[in-house]
Amino acid sequence: MANTLRCSVVTPSSVALDQEATYVSFQAFDGQKGVMPGASPFLTRLGTGMLTVNGAKGSTSMVVDGGFAQMQGDTLTLLADTATAADSIDAKAAVAELQQANAKALGGGGTSPTARESAERAQALAHAKVAASRGRKS
Repeated sequence: MANTLRCSVVTPSSVALDQEATYVSFQAFDGQKGVMPGASPFLTRLGTGMLTVNGAKGSTSMVVDGGFAQMQGDTLTLLADTATAADSIDAKAAVAELQQANAKALGGGGTSPTARESAERAQALAHAKVAASRGRKS
């Protein structure tokens, strides 16, 4: 069994990350998932939250939103709708985004299930950005 796995994060516009990892943690649609080298194959839907990739050179964190994660062989591929490096997130802008998302969810985001889901996803994304800008997991 290998000591590392390859972790790639791909968005519609770019390859956001491609590196060797000893451990990867991400938010799946049904909860937090941790992956180590030698993990069994899987395919799951991504949630909205933090992605942490630990490797020989330290730890890399990103906020990912939507998409899929697939483990095949020694490669973990995350096909994300969006991926933002944690160190590029402005804390004040993230807090403002969270306040707007909260206001929309409470005040007039709509009553349809689709509108409610959209408002809750915006809240989860904003919350993850605030947590990432403060250097902690969401």
